[in-house]
Amino acid sequence: MRASVNRLSQWVDKLSRYVVVTFMGVAFLATIYQVFSRYILQSSFFTSVLPKANLSALNFPWLEEAIRYLFIWIVFLGIGVVYKSKGHAQVEIVTKFFPSRWQRGCSLAVEVLNSVFFGVLLVKGIEMAVITNGQLSPSLHLNMSVMYASLLLCSAVCLLHSFALLAEAVHSHRKERSGEAVDEGRKEEPAIAEKIG
Repeated sequence: MRASVNRLSQWVDKLSRYVVVTFMGVAFLATIYQVFSRYILQSSFFTSVLPKANLSALNFPWLEEAIRYLFIWIVFLGIGVVYKSKGHAQVEIVTKFFPSRWQRGCSLAVEVLNSVFFGVLLVKGIEMAVITNGQLSPSLHLNMSVMYASLLLCSAVCLLHSFALLAEAVHSHRKERSGEAVDEGRKEEPAIAEKIG
């Protein structure tokens, strides 16, 4: 179970990275083109060189909205990517002073709280997608539930990563406890041998 959840989490993380990079590239190219079409194609130089050409037709007003929506998807997918690699800001100044057992307990508690938070966010994301279904964006005439689906997908991805991190933490905790039990048994063996001898 732990291995399959971990594999699924890694696969989703890899897919999210590809999508984020693709969306980033498209947004970058669209921004470059928008600047080019607005400030160069419609400049006084081009209008004087090509007075009869309608270069304003090459300026797409919906492009700005598309870039904005691409960045929304980039941010929400990026949250899952950073969460998987544990790159979000953490306050560790207090827990660093705890014993290692307490540190493990704190990290488990944090992952449980994260799972609860992402579960609530998933439910609220579904509600928002249902509420905004049918509303259309001004320029692209895109169903706004597509945009709110980014929140929904981000919550689902982060919940999956949280389950994978929880399963890994519980597994390592059990492994350490079994290792401690073996070490304690080895310590008791010489003491018994000394008593017998």
